[in-house]
Amino acid sequence: RVSRANAELFPMAGAWSAAVMMAVLVDVAVAEIDPRFAVNITVYHVNSFEDGVVPVDMDTSSLAGDIFFDLRTVVLPIECSSPYAWAGDCENEEITGRDEVISKLVLEVDSRFGEYARCNFCPNGTDPFSGLSCEAGEYFCTCGPYDAAYECREKAVGRENITQEFGGFACSWDQFVVAPWRCWSLNVWRKTGGEWYSTLANGLCPGEDCTWRVVAVEKVVDKNCSDDAIFSVVERTDPNRCFETCGLRRNTSSNCWIGCFYQTVLGPKAMLPLPLDGFQAEGMSLDDLAAAWAAPFDSDDPRQGGCPPHPDSSLFQDPDHAAARLAAAASRSPATPPLMRY
Repeated sequence: RVSRANAELFPMAGAWSAAVMMAVLVDVAVAEIDPRFAVNITVYHVNSFEDGVVPVDMDTSSLAGDIFFDLRTVVLPIECSSPYAWAGDCENEEITGRDEVISKLVLEVDSRFGEYARCNFCPNGTDPFSGLSCEAGEYFCTCGPYDAAYECREKAVGRENITQEFGGFACSWDQFVVAPWRCWSLNVWRKTGGEWYSTLANGLCPGEDCTWRVVAVEKVVDKNCSDDAIFSVVERTDPNRCFETCGLRRNTSSNCWIGCFYQTVLGPKAMLPLPLDGFQAEGMSLDDLAAAWAAPFDSDDPRQGGCPPHPDSSLFQDPDHAAARLAAAASRSPATPPLMRY
């Protein structure tokens, strides 16, 4: 399975003539974003490698936003075996997919941000977040409230503030009694903050009034490697030797290990229901968490928390392949207005 936006990466570059390839390279290199509003942002994205790393109809995040996303997923072995599980978590291909990678990219974007689009992989013809029909095997983006979502095809790069979006959610004592793990993930926003971004095909450069383009794919790493490096940092930071009670070997699916993880990262008070205001998560500092999350991209040496580049990721630094990829994505950018679905 290869997403349409990233299809035929390998054969396209070889099939195109040198003249056509050069024309595409020139087109891709031209910045069509209004220079008055053009800014570069560094973003991170988790997905299956076979879906490609150019985030067409996908969501990306700041470093803090990526930490938020990842921290919330640590609880999934407990959540997804519970009758209180949410399908949006447990059926999310960017969490449960094969050959998952994390990409660090630099994007040039139009800073006149719009509504954030919830872009997710469509596993079986139905979007697990909105319930709308979607094309299986492709990414699908929705806007609007969850109970009145519609497919969005906006040009503007969407942005969502994690604290503003998730800061209104709190774990109650009633919830804690039946599903205490909900408090752990619901309290993550207190620690991280951060931003999420959405980049839709309609805004991809080159194109009229385009709003975003890829400046650089800085590094693509295997998510298992990144997770291992991060988990090791958290385990070493544990001030109460909690992980030692979980056995000699790391088992990230065990209630014991997951509980120790959140207690170390957020502090023991954040394991319980908390008021929305007046409490800041304790535990590890955000600076220490950011250093752990950045280390896989800053070094290739596992002794320094680093990860080697994905074996095939060098292709994304090749301008011919990058040009073919972007041209393929641009060729399918829809020219129709947003389709409203209720």
